[in-house]
Amino acid sequence: MTDSPEATNKAVVERLVRDIVNGGQVDLLDEVLADDFVAHGVGPGPSGPEGMRRLIATWRTAFPDWQDHIEEMVAEDDLVVLKISARGTHDGPLLGIDPTGEAVQWGMIEMVRLADGKITEQWGYSDFAEVVRHLRKVAAAQSEQRSEPEA
Repeated sequence: MTDSPEATNKAVVERLVRDIVNGGQVDLLDEVLADDFVAHGVGPGPSGPEGMRRLIATWRTAFPDWQDHIEEMVAEDDLVVLKISARGTHDGPLLGIDPTGEAVQWGMIEMVRLADGKITEQWGYSDFAEVVRHLRKVAAAQSEQRSEPEA
């Protein structure tokens, strides 16, 4: 019995999350992303497997224990939509914010298009901006504490 195109597409997306994002096997990006892959969103997103490798490296530096958890996944035709909860500990620099050691969580809704067994496009929404605001406040408070003279 052959899997439906939707089941096949979901398996590719699950592999991206399980093996590449969570498992750190970025060498597998060439197997799941099309050469002309484009991430759409605010500002220029990564393109191709190499662009995604750089993006994952940035996130892994900031959150070495970063993990995504797929809460829901729906597929229809060439599209897969996911609801993801992500978590990580801010142990590396991110967007000019020094490491805070804060454990944080954020949510994402992602929609990906696939063709010939590879992801060609991605669109997403995340509440990560709230995490950045929180980390900036924590970093500022930590900096203030370090600069206070001891009594």
